[in-house]
Amino acid sequence: MRQLTSPPRSALAFARHLTEGGVGGWRVPPASVDLLISCKQGDSLPDLCGPMPRAATIDNIRDAFEAWSARCSAHPDNIAVLYFCGHGVQGDHQLLLASDFNRYGDTPFAQAFDFERTRLALQQRAPRTQCFIIDACRMDYYGVAPAEALPLARPEPLSPGICQTELTLRMPAYDEALGRRENVSYLTQALLRALDGQAATMDEEGAWVVRLAGIRQAIDLLLMEELGVSSLARGVEADTLGDTVLLRLNGAPLARLTVSCHPAEAASRTTLTCTPYYPPDLPGVDCGKARQTREENGSPAAREWRMQLRAGVYTLSAKSATTEISRPHHVCPPHSRARFEVAP
Repeated sequence: MRQLTSPPRSALAFARHLTEGGVGGWRVPPASVDLLISCKQGDSLPDLCGPMPRAATIDNIRDAFEAWSARCSAHPDNIAVLYFCGHGVQGDHQLLLASDFNRYGDTPFAQAFDFERTRLALQQRAPRTQCFIIDACRMDYYGVAPAEALPLARPEPLSPGICQTELTLRMPAYDEALGRRENVSYLTQALLRALDGQAATMDEEGAWVVRLAGIRQAIDLLLMEELGVSSLARGVEADTLGDTVLLRLNGAPLARLTVSCHPAEAASRTTLTCTPYYPPDLPGVDCGKARQTREENGSPAAREWRMQLRAGVYTLSAKSATTEISRPHHVCPPHSRARFEVAP
């Protein structure tokens, strides 16, 4: 298989997000990040990395996994994050391919590992919170898992599960994972936006947090925006076990708000105001006039208000010659919608 240019950039972007931080802090501060990267010959990425990370060969992957697993299981309250971006195939299990895949023609899958059994094995180990992001294709290779494709860890027969909260994020079986040449992949970019607040929800104390369930709920819309489409034939496979907070944001994240009228033509004779309600320090919003939008990403043209504002609770008021309505509206990332019924 040909060497790809998007996966090393995607892995580097994800690692830097962990080490340099985004708009908030992890519930458990990152203690260590192991990064393995393999680049196409002539790729300029190594010049941007400083010291070049180890290559993502199967031997290096196994060595790094053993050390990572030991550190993660040292305390039950740690958060374990396993990220993979590159080639993958799907048989009865998902197999992920190392950079030296097919080193020996007779046993090509000796340089691959079985993700399904690896994940099951980790559920029997600490820590209690585990995240798996697998940004790889799952195209069918027409066969059962070859004997040489071993897991990175083996499940223990009759051993109980220890993991209590888990997120596994990947494309659905038999789908491709798409990336831009020499750029971060679409799924990874959507995930980074989710961690930066576009999957945030407000907790019981009024703080904005990113939870496992929030990522699961937002990832399809974020991927659609990265791809520039209005729908996905099949959504991202986002499996969660339980739920927990991953990050706490420093403040309210940005969100998009779209407001429309029914009937649609009433928007041209209606004025809209958007007044911050909670938190009280939210900045004021200039709604302006409803604008005619053109058809884009499969969505029909419409006349509506489109705004980017801080997430929170606002009072929306629509006023026309025949109608005057006010109501609260909770604006949440990544995108909230509201509609007003306007009398003729």
